[in-house]
Amino acid sequence: MSDSGLSLGCIVAGVLAGGVVALVMWWRLQRRATTRAGALRAAIGSLGTNGGDSSTARLAPSDRPVLDALAHVTATLRDRVATAEQVRDLALSRVSDGVIITDSHVIVQFVNRTQADRLSLPQQRLVGRSLIEVLHDHDVDEAARRCLSTGVEQRTTVEVGPDKRYIHVSATPLGGGAGCVIVLQDRTEVRRLERVRREFVANISHELRTPLATLKLLSETLVMGDGEDPVIVKDYLGRIEVEVDRLAQMVDELGALSLIETGQVVLERETVHIDAVVRRAVARLEAQAARSELTITVDVPEDLPQPYGDEHRLEQVLVNLLHNAIKFTPVGGRIRVSAACADGAVKVSVQDTGVGIAEDDLDRIFERFYKADKSRSGTGTGLGLAIARHIVELHGGRIWAESAEGKGATLSFTLPLASSTD
Repeated sequence: MSDSGLSLGCIVAGVLAGGVVALVMWWRLQRRATTRAGALRAAIGSLGTNGGDSSTARLAPSDRPVLDALAHVTATLRDRVATAEQVRDLALSRVSDGVIITDSHVIVQFVNRTQADRLSLPQQRLVGRSLIEVLHDHDVDEAARRCLSTGVEQRTTVEVGPDKRYIHVSATPLGGGAGCVIVLQDRTEVRRLERVRREFVANISHELRTPLATLKLLSETLVMGDGEDPVIVKDYLGRIEVEVDRLAQMVDELGALSLIETGQVVLERETVHIDAVVRRAVARLEAQAARSELTITVDVPEDLPQPYGDEHRLEQVLVNLLHNAIKFTPVGGRIRVSAACADGAVKVSVQDTGVGIAEDDLDRIFERFYKADKSRSGTGTGLGLAIARHIVELHGGRIWAESAEGKGATLSFTLPLASSTD
């Protein structure tokens, strides 16, 4: 073999040997990199878990700073997420509305404390259950499912519980099919206030209609020619005066009630001599009672402990209670006003022998315009007892009625003693 052939063979052999060595080195480096990457991935995956120590033992020293940095970032993110969840839970637990968060399968993921309290169950027992299992209401469940299927907010109102509470339900999608947020608002009080407002408008319209119709009739009669007889004119003018007084009384009582309900009335508090207040109120209505042949008796000890309050307002309360007793006590009946010390307060009662109050009406007679005796709806304004209730409550007392239909009624209120308010 020539020298040139031998040299070429050596070169080829050297190239092949170098290629083999390079291939082996590449394979070892690749294997080392793969092993290193696998160890790093395992270590990263075990951050925050109990298996972290065994995973990090296989890491190369140069990889530990990377892992430490990632561990710090992970811990920081977890702390922030935990803090955000605590803030969320605290905020949602303070709202008066119930809040439920479900996943895309209508499985409950979160319930705030308000709703958990309504269901009388701890929060942890509600999470992981289906919405229908938690609320037992098909309307709410259907609203949540429509929300998830359409991606559009759904609203409905349901009536729940034996006390018939009205709950407004809104189901809002979280987006991306992740679930929905259900907010349950108790609208029972709103419904009640709406009913009171409607009744107020209807009642005041009714109360105004009668005197206005009477005034119109009397004035038209005078205009049409009966005004030539002085006796008729005097009679009609007297009736007109009565109706105008009634309208004026209604306006005054509406104004007084509005001031009290809006907190614009300031009580001039002082120690009150109940005996003197009772006798002044009785004196104001003695003439009216005499016209109906009613007897009013007073039973108030002179040494009664002194309550604390506004004498003028408390006299107004007694006048309203006495006026109510006079209206509903037949001719020849009796009315008794008494006062006594009871349970650290002074209890004042107005008892009559009148027509009484039905049991269903006992809790409502202190509402404005409410009249238990519909047959006598033409007498009074229906505001006196409502005003009395507000004044008594402003004094820190309470007012109530006791009665049996056909056996008279007793209306009582309490006032705190002067010593108990110091």
